[in-house]
Amino acid sequence: MKTVLTVIIFSLLSFLSVGVSAQSNTEVSTMLWKGVGGKTKWDSTNYILFTAYGNDAKHLQGDRKYLINKRSGQARFEGKTEDGNNIVALFNFKTDKLTKFFTNGGEVKPLNADVIAIFAKIKEQFRKDAALIFLPTLIDKPDTKTGKVSSKIVNAEKLQSLPFQLKDSILSGELFFHGETGYIKQVVDRDGNTYFVNGYKDIGGGLILPTTFKNMDNQARSTLFTTVAAFTDMEESKFSNL
Repeated sequence: MKTVLTVIIFSLLSFLSVGVSAQSNTEVSTMLWKGVGGKTKWDSTNYILFTAYGNDAKHLQGDRKYLINKRSGQARFEGKTEDGNNIVALFNFKTDKLTKFFTNGGEVKPLNADVIAIFAKIKEQFRKDAALIFLPTLIDKPDTKTGKVSSKIVNAEKLQSLPFQLKDSILSGELFFHGETGYIKQVVDRDGNTYFVNGYKDIGGGLILPTTFKNMDNQARSTLFTTVAAFTDMEESKFSNL
């Protein structure tokens, strides 16, 4: 009887522990969604245009522009290679398939080994850039791993701390967010790089995203999203032609 009672108590405690953990994760998601204007705003937004500068872009010059179809995965990249060529890549970020590639206004056909090598660098940079600007929305993804939430004082401000790891470890570490606004204020990655997050902007339809990730120790790692805009409709030719 004593053994049975022990098992029942242990099972009950385990259930309660799981319940508390799940509730905590739900609360975190709710707060972070609040920071971007709500999950409904995000779900109703189809197209997002953003221009990124920085983020340790070793293989690309200057800023780069992305236009994505969030639902289908279609994407358009415009930028400049290390050797100064203007390039446009049309691809799908969900399937990693490159459909068309243009260099200095001319389409490259067939897609040769050099193009595939450049595209690999574009994909890598896109994932790094997207991991930052869309970070508040990625924490709620099923393939994102999160740890236990705790409270910490950061720069004389009480923030909530959450260990996290995005899919394929494209970004992991600890994020600090405001418990009331839901704004992410700071990110410390797995290598110890600290980013101060700011520049929250309404990019259209009430959707709010962070546009500044400042690294105080290494400016090359800082990222500025100079243009960010959301659209409900877009010409399909943007994903099929120059």
